[in-house]
Amino acid sequence: MKLIRDFKCDCGLTEELYVDSETTEIPCLCGKTARRVIGMPRIALEGITGSFPGAHDRWARIREENARIKARNRE
Repeated sequence: MKLIRDFKCDCGLTEELYVDSETTEIPCLCGKTARRVIGMPRIALEGITGSFPGAHDRWARIREENARIKARNRE
């Protein structure tokens, strides 16, 4: 399986490459070996509470739709 991984060399160069999940080292442009490092996750948190805005928005839409369906069924 291929994943996007970060690699850093002793020369200071950091690269992000699409490689096999087992790949731990790649050749650097300087001739040395760059090793895989843990990259920063790409997430977006809501600034005040730390909740996940996408998940909350989806939950709110589903809840509103379910409330509309229940209201129609009562009529």
